[in-house]
Amino acid sequence: MRTFQVMMLTLCLLGGAYLLLHAPVFFMPDRWDPSVGREFSPLASRVLGGGLLSMAALALIFLRHHYYSATRRLPGPAMQRVYFGLVMLAITLVTLAFNLADPQPNPEHRGSRGTPTLPQ
Repeated sequence: MRTFQVMMLTLCLLGGAYLLLHAPVFFMPDRWDPSVGREFSPLASRVLGGGLLSMAALALIFLRHHYYSATRRLPGPAMQRVYFGLVMLAITLVTLAFNLADPQPNPEHRGSRGTPTLPQ
């Protein structure tokens, strides 16, 4: 389980840093209908990167307090408030990123290429 947690932490750190620094424009297809999806602008990319980095901060706090301390105990009230604030920040940033992204038809979907032409 720790391997999976460290892998997800690494993906959040690398993905969040890449999205925050480079701000690429990209298309994310819908899960249930791949013919439509969301086009992420540079601003939406940066907001999504910030959400991923706040999730990475949550993972670092969790791993430090639960696995890598001398005694396993619950964090104090101040750390719980910080943790709650980071959870709310991550949820808000990811939701905002998906709301900023424009819904569009998928340019690479097979059904969106128009009418097929007959061979000559």
